[in-house]
Amino acid sequence: MTDNVNQSKGDQDPSTWQPSLSSYRCTYSKMWITVKYSWGLTLQSSEKSALQSMLNTCSS
Repeated sequence: MTDNVNQSKGDQDPSTWQPSLSSYRCTYSKMWITVKYSWGLTLQSSEKSALQSMLNTCSS
């Protein structure tokens, strides 16, 4: 199952692809931000907006 998800995602960022399972979007966005920070990469504005939207699904 995850192989199919990875193939559909490809190299898209959060502005063009989000996990279909909405309850996982909080976790996914936190992981994305952690990787970007770890590698010293900046967020594009569209990416940042999508991540903020996903972070709004976090319960706390």
